[in-house]
Amino acid sequence: MPEDLEAFAGGDDDALWRRTKRKRLRDPRPVVLIPGVANRDARAVCEARERRIAAANEAGDRDALSVELAEAAQLRIWRGLSIVGWDVWVDAVLGLDPEEANALRGEPEALDDEQVAVWVRAEAGLVEVGAGAVHLRDGKLCFELAPDLATAALAAVGRRVAPLARDETGQKETVVDRPRGVRRIIDPNEEQDR
Repeated sequence: MPEDLEAFAGGDDDALWRRTKRKRLRDPRPVVLIPGVANRDARAVCEARERRIAAANEAGDRDALSVELAEAAQLRIWRGLSIVGWDVWVDAVLGLDPEEANALRGEPEALDDEQVAVWVRAEAGLVEVGAGAVHLRDGKLCFELAPDLATAALAAVGRRVAPLARDETGQKETVVDRPRGVRRIIDPNEEQDR
């Protein structure tokens, strides 16, 4: 149990106010499936992961199934379909035995909302172009890309993850893709009248 809650339970009324505040994602939406992720992206990634889990299960590939289940648990990906929890998702949606699925997934480390948002947004970019998946290996996000789709996939990933970087650095919003025919506001080749 966190120290602030133990102190509060021990009678320290101010313990909750003294706790360190964790960084929160800036997400003003009233209905959020996964904080910091567009609901359509959360659904797309959840459905793609369900397909990969079903394929691994049908092929009898226990190693791939174990990795997919562990990553799904880390991401709490069932939220992408508004499902209550792990056991319901495994049993009702995936059609797996919950005890067997729990044994296969192990005890993956929990990720905070920002890490989940980066991972799901990146994977949503890959799902958009049908390029592959994102996996966590040794604490690093690794992209599994089809080489012929790499350029389009990385562009899609960049479009989705850029707003998180902007929130983190406090940069002003910028236009990522300017429509054809629209001039730049400031042309570096023009001399400025000062």
